[in-house]
Amino acid sequence: MKRILFSLLTAATLFLAGCLEITQEITINEDGSGTFTVTNDLSALIGMAKQMGGDKPMEGADRAIDSTISMADAVDSIPDLTEEEKAIVRKGTLHINADMASEKFLTNLSFPFRSPEELGKVSALSGKVMSETMKETTGAAMPMGEEAGAPKPSSIEDYFDLQFSNGLLIKSLNKDKYANAAADEYLSGMKQSAAMGLEFKTTYVFNLPRPAKTAEGKGITLSEDRKKITIVASLDDFFDEPAKLEYKIEY
Repeated sequence: MKRILFSLLTAATLFLAGCLEITQEITINEDGSGTFTVTNDLSALIGMAKQMGGDKPMEGADRAIDSTISMADAVDSIPDLTEEEKAIVRKGTLHINADMASEKFLTNLSFPFRSPEELGKVSALSGKVMSETMKETTGAAMPMGEEAGAPKPSSIEDYFDLQFSNGLLIKSLNKDKYANAAADEYLSGMKQSAAMGLEFKTTYVFNLPRPAKTAEGKGITLSEDRKKITIVASLDDFFDEPAKLEYKIEY
């Protein structure tokens, strides 16, 4: 499985076309608990790998992967976690659904949380957990593995601060960190890939327990009942207009 998925992940650096999509969905209950999920749709990489291979059958094309990993079993493989962070990570699950024949490659990372404050910690951890777990499982980090000589994975989420409390969700740009974003080799590599045709898109979905009183942000779409908020942003937005990823939601 490592060889199959590694070839898919590194294909993006060789034959660029398509879209890699991330959906981050947060569902909050009335008592402040809820569920945080991140779904990565990497299906475009399978089509790339097939085109690279031409008429040659792709290794594992007749196999499908449908597996769920308990983060309790994987937490010790993730470096530099505090005991508090380990306790949060242990409650999560990672589901991998890959079918080469139908060109499907999805991952879903899910965590329960007990309060908005814990949600903030889960959200901040999610990028690192996904990268390290996929690296351990497939032998490569997303979307370009260390075996291919890529720099250490990072995330656009690293450049924002979260302030989550009961009835209030705020995401704001950390201007000091962002001043050095251009020097981030991993994100710069992704930007170059985007310029060559590989689109990176993130959708943020918030399911609120009651209607939003206010929902501020350049990229916000609010449902009619004001209980669902959607924000769609691209990697280009992060570099050109990061305010599109900021929000202030009061409910």
